[in-house]
Amino acid sequence: MRSSAASDVYKRQVKHIVKYYGGIPEAIKLLKRERDALEDEYNGLGGLAMDGMPHSSAPGNPTEALAVRVIENGVKNRLQEIGVQVEVLEGDAANIRGALDAVNGKYKSVIIMRLIRGYSWTKISGKLGVPDSTARNWYHKAVLCLGEALDDVPMAEELVGRASRARTT
Repeated sequence: MRSSAASDVYKRQVKHIVKYYGGIPEAIKLLKRERDALEDEYNGLGGLAMDGMPHSSAPGNPTEALAVRVIENGVKNRLQEIGVQVEVLEGDAANIRGALDAVNGKYKSVIIMRLIRGYSWTKISGKLGVPDSTARNWYHKAVLCLGEALDDVPMAEELVGRASRARTT
């Protein structure tokens, strides 16, 4: 268990962490699209000839020229970076999802509706069948509960840093 000071930091960052969580699927999709485009561009380095030497599967594109372009353009490094970024994002999503799952159902619903879906208080209260003031009260309690749940997330400080850097608002 971390100090209450750490919990307070997480409580203050809940909005950014949840918005970061909401944007993770799109970020992963964009990274995978970039990876696929890089792999498609350089897929001529697709195999080995019978003598064990690399060969190009694309007619007219010498393997050596493709290999030089891959190295010069830093494609291998970028593909590795993309792999690491996707892994980190998937880990963050799992950790945040775990913290959200630790929050009471009605509180979790309010957080998701407000921070991920961007619903107004009127729409949230209508969906939940409660007055606006109750929805707002649940939201504030949800922020506290999620902040405490984030206290148990491994490497939470790093997650908070990534969420802060990913802010769009």
